Amino acid sequence: MSRDRHLMILLVVGLLLIGSAWLLPRLEWVEEDVPGRLSGEALRDSALAARRMVAALGYRTRTINDATQLAALPTQATLWVNQTLPDAAAGRASEQIAAWVRAGGHAVIAVPAPWQPKRLSEALGVRTLGQHTAKNGVVMALDGRTLQIGIRQCDVFTAPHPVIWSGSVRGYRPRADEDAQDNGESASDGQSHKPAGKQSNPHADTLATAVARYRVGAGLLTVLCDDRPMLNGAIGKDDNARFAATVLLDPSRDEVIFATQSEYPSLPRWLWQHASAALLTLAVLVALILWRAGTRFGAERPSPEASRPGLQLHLRGMAAFLLRQRQFGALLGGPRDELRRLLARLPGDADARLAEAAQRSGVPLATLRDALDSEARDTHDYQRKASVLARLADRLRTSRRSTARRKSR
Repeated sequence: MSRDRHLMILLVVGLLLIGSAWLLPRLEWVEEDVPGRLSGEALRDSALAARRMVAALGYRTRTINDATQLAALPTQATLWVNQTLPDAAAGRASEQIAAWVRAGGHAVIAVPAPWQPKRLSEALGVRTLGQHTAKNGVVMALDGRTLQIGIRQCDVFTAPHPVIWSGSVRGYRPRADEDAQDNGESASDGQSHKPAGKQSNPHADTLATAVARYRVGAGLLTVLCDDRPMLNGAIGKDDNARFAATVLLDPSRDEVIFATQSEYPSLPRWLWQHASAALLTLAVLVALILWRAGTRFGAERPSPEASRPGLQLHLRGMAAFLLRQRQFGALLGGPRDELRRLLARLPGDADARLAEAAQRSGVPLATLRDALDSEARDTHDYQRKASVLARLADRLRTSRRSTARRKSR
């Protein structure tokens, strides 16, 4: 190895050492928790983490998933309806829940989105004002605590009940139906306004209630603008766990009831609960069908010898294809060339040869000329011309062989 090459290697190693000495002190090892995908019970129950947290704090918990159980709730309990009841269940249970709250119960509900049923919120007197949007969550003072809550879209509201404590956000945008109602009332007064999308927002700096606990009769009602921070995927972020404890727990109550499931289960779950035997039978039948159609393991069968189709089969296939494509000229080309070759052996000019061929075969001269020169009009005409050409060619070959035998004698 040359001296210059040694110097080059030493220079590269030195640069690497200097770069490492500069870079390593500037690196910092930081551990970061990456949330995994939900599975098992956490996937089926969106409030599992909140329920386990409440149980760890010493409160009794249970889950109900049937609207009929709402009629027998203990008044010294907290009920969290973390997803709006379906229309069918809301029609039966909303008034029951409202009556249970007035009798002494504590209900925790979320303001329904525009596409969700509103019977439960209407039964409890909650009215939506509009929506507050925040990119990084909201900072809110609740019951003497300042919390960072992961709420991105907050449906602010109002309710006609005495307030025990509440948390507010600044600024909201009224919903489209509220804008339309305001515009309609103003128009009835004879004043013209611009469309709602072009108006400046009059509530951009208005304080509005986002979370509140009310006194309703002998009971309590806690209303949330959004309960998603209390669900499994978000409760471990920011101060969402403290937020969940603040809205769910009440020292005067020792049980928290989670109405976290829809009244109607998923189709696979319902089928397994009511038709498990039929599903198992169907699975066995499918397995047997697949087993019968599957590959069997046994002696290896010898590979068949490769076979090539003969020339005659190939020609038949080509003729059938040309006949389907109505290529009559291509089909008649070979017989016509063969007949012209045989006619060329006869004495005389072309007209004399055709006349002699017509005399030998008994085919009229006009028919012979038509078979040799004109195009076939259809399949029937093609068959007639092909028959004439084949008959004439056979007669010419036969007469030539007879002449050759007489000369040999």
